[in-house]
Amino acid sequence: MFPSSQKAQAENKLKIADHLLSTTFIIVKDPKLLVSIIDALYQAIDISIYAMLEFEKKFKNLEYDESKKLELFRRKIITKYGLDPKIVDFYNDLKITLESHRKSGVEFTKREKFVISDNDYNLKTLTYDDVKKKHALAKTYVEQMFNIIKKYE
Repeated sequence: MFPSSQKAQAENKLKIADHLLSTTFIIVKDPKLLVSIIDALYQAIDISIYAMLEFEKKFKNLEYDESKKLELFRRKIITKYGLDPKIVDFYNDLKITLESHRKSGVEFTKREKFVISDNDYNLKTLTYDDVKKKHALAKTYVEQMFNIIKKYE
């Protein structure tokens, strides 16, 4: 896959998240939409990380397999290009939220919050403001990664 198509895919995921956040959620006011927004943000970051790894692979600077892509991204890409190391934690947070949602036995809404409970009754709460901050952060990270690719391509 070429970086331009990956960039288009990542931007599309960000647009979906933006539309759900700024239009659909405002009208519907259903906190369940917050999980869909998190999913779109996760996919945008995932596509961007993959694009960075493929970019490096293209110049024969690294080889990787899918199972170790995040660790390789942390060790090689972040240090080489000076990206914010918190991007990996952010990515993992999105991933954990989605996994919690998929495995959750109990989910409910309470005062414009979406609450996810695991089997041990540990709660994870999603709010509009938190997801809005995550959207802004994801957008920044995606732009940074594709600006690096554009700069060196």
